[in-house]
Amino acid sequence: MTAPLAAKRVLVIDDERAVAASVARRLEIAGALCSTAENGTEGLAKLGAEPFDLVITDLAMPGKTGYEILDAAQLLPDPPAVVLMATGGDNQGPATALVRGADGYVKKPLDLEELFVEATAVVELRELRHAVAATGAGRAAGPVLAVLGEIVSAYEKADPYRVGFSARTGRIAVAIAAPLALDAEKLALVARVHDVGMLAVPISEQHSGGPLARPAQHLIRVHPTLGARWIERLGAERAMVAAVAAHHERHDGNGYPGKIAGAEIPALARALGLAAAVAAMCAPRPWRGRREADDVVAELEKGRGSQFGPAETDAAVDAIRANALLVA
Repeated sequence: MTAPLAAKRVLVIDDERAVAASVARRLEIAGALCSTAENGTEGLAKLGAEPFDLVITDLAMPGKTGYEILDAAQLLPDPPAVVLMATGGDNQGPATALVRGADGYVKKPLDLEELFVEATAVVELRELRHAVAATGAGRAAGPVLAVLGEIVSAYEKADPYRVGFSARTGRIAVAIAAPLALDAEKLALVARVHDVGMLAVPISEQHSGGPLARPAQHLIRVHPTLGARWIERLGAERAMVAAVAAHHERHDGNGYPGKIAGAEIPALARALGLAAAVAAMCAPRPWRGRREADDVVAELEKGRGSQFGPAETDAAVDAIRANALLVA
């Protein structure tokens, strides 16, 4: 992998001087050019005085808050800086920041290596978005989303529980496209990028020894909306944006973020959501091992008409019974 942070201008804002200095040192090892600020007011002044590629800001600070830094960053001329928000005890802070436009989030006390991974990911997304704008790619977004898919796959490798997840989702999606009369190429492409919003969620927040705590659940529920926003900025067509936004909806209306049901869920999203669920079943988790083909079929049949649409369930069950290696 190249060095995405090399020569990138980074502003680190934190009222704990030692924290800001340690973040700057870690990113400078990767070639970044870092400037620090000790509070929000100083940070705003620096943000308005010179261009930055990335802003890493604490949420709660004396004077101006991280939200005000975020709002100011989004008003800068294109291409605006990407913003990572660092939060401590505020359970709603991360999700609120992402909804308001932050590109990522890190939890305090900071893990510098985790922060480095998050910073690299959002800077790569910014560079891709900038390249699209510069070339006027417009709605011819296929090649751009293919590159985004490679970025997603690269960062999945940092997580032993998600490695290969998007590629596996794509393989399953293609297998059910024909019986559902869907465009297999389009479904495969959106499958590779459908979880891009998870790049904003630190790995430490995605896993635990059991069900996720409520704050982590709330944070993760933001990722479909965030991913849809990102691919829309990259020129993805409306059907793909809608599929990413709705891939965690359920047939019975108990999904998220919109709690829509049945035929209200776009066809691409219904197929994508099932493919992603199967891909997740096939991977180990901290609290369970991977499921074999028979177990996956049983789970699908159990969720038929509730979590999954009947047509999508039948297509997936038939595909897995015809080729158990599909979920290997």
